Amino acid sequence: MDSPRALVIGGSVGGLFAANLLRSIGWQVRVFERAHGELAGRGAGLAIHHELFSVMQRIGIRMAPSMSVEIRSRIALDRAGGVICEVPLRGTFSAWDRIYRALKTALPVECLCAGMQLERFQQNERGVIAVFADGSLAHGELLIGADGVRSTVRRQLMPQLEPRYSGYVAWRGMVEEADAPAAFQELIFNHMIFSFADGEVAAAVPVAPDGAPRQDARRCQFVWWRPVEPELALPLLCTDARGQQHGISIAPPLIRPELIVMLKQQAVSRLAPQLAALVEGARQPMFHAVFDLESPSMVHGRVVLLGDAAFVARPHVGMGVTKAALDAQALAEALGACAGDIGAALAQYERARRPVGSALVARGRRLGAYIDTQRRPKEGLAAILREWGAAGVIDGVTIGTASA
Repeated sequence: MDSPRALVIGGSVGGLFAANLLRSIGWQVRVFERAHGELAGRGAGLAIHHELFSVMQRIGIRMAPSMSVEIRSRIALDRAGGVICEVPLRGTFSAWDRIYRALKTALPVECLCAGMQLERFQQNERGVIAVFADGSLAHGELLIGADGVRSTVRRQLMPQLEPRYSGYVAWRGMVEEADAPAAFQELIFNHMIFSFADGEVAAAVPVAPDGAPRQDARRCQFVWWRPVEPELALPLLCTDARGQQHGISIAPPLIRPELIVMLKQQAVSRLAPQLAALVEGARQPMFHAVFDLESPSMVHGRVVLLGDAAFVARPHVGMGVTKAALDAQALAEALGACAGDIGAALAQYERARRPVGSALVARGRRLGAYIDTQRRPKEGLAAILREWGAAGVIDGVTIGTASA
């Protein structure tokens, strides 16, 4: 009897986790990614949880020491750079590109199909047929939508469901260790630091080396969450120097130079000097609008949603990649335990993972309330600090990757 076949739509980390884990239980897998070439340049720093280590070990990936860095604590800084409070919470951080490359290397090259844009799919009680933009078809017993926040799979299943804009964007950038000010290196490469401005939060964390040959220097990433009104300001932010408007996102090289100059000037006037120095030193700051999304169902017949295609939690919770890994693990475990009964396995998967996704979305909204222009307490930061205390704020917020 032939092994069952899974069609994975989306070749980012969520799809690669699913593909590797399903192969480990005997499934045939093909991964269809719409982009050509590597995705490694698209990610940033991310928090590493022990659950993520466990899933990677299950695939057979060993986390080499160079793939992560550790922090000793989380520190809130005042405008002058002094310490407001310190939470002695250790943590481990890696980089999205290191996880992505490890997962892609673990998968046989014949399983990967680049430049394949899904147009639609059809399904019945026995399986699914995927139809791609080049006219080609793929058949399988299961289709996994792991194609991110703008999922084509989810759009066909639930066309009325759209990601919700949070009211703010995340500016981020990376600084190499050699380019960071010497006076700040001990702090920024051993701790996660925070700086609060009115209605804004900036944070920075050390990130693992990128893994390129002869490149073993650490990096430091900043993220600066800033309110941007959706009707006028966000489209203007996404307009390039020639006046072309790019919707609600824009490629980093197309960001208008004057916006970068303004960002760096405002960092000096609003942030602690340690964070302002990182903003100033970043070669190509970029931004993305922050969204969240909560799907009412992750399973639709022989089609299942996974990772950001199903639930998008705001990046403050730092769980995007780990959530995708645990979704994939739960799916593989359910399929392996249900002895060929795919319907029963998918129902088990839904019961296990939908409550988790909903809880993470709710937590992200709570952590982002200070920045959210629609939900921010009228008293601003004072209300947040009064409710949680500064230690509670920095204990609860981390930096996550923009995409799973």
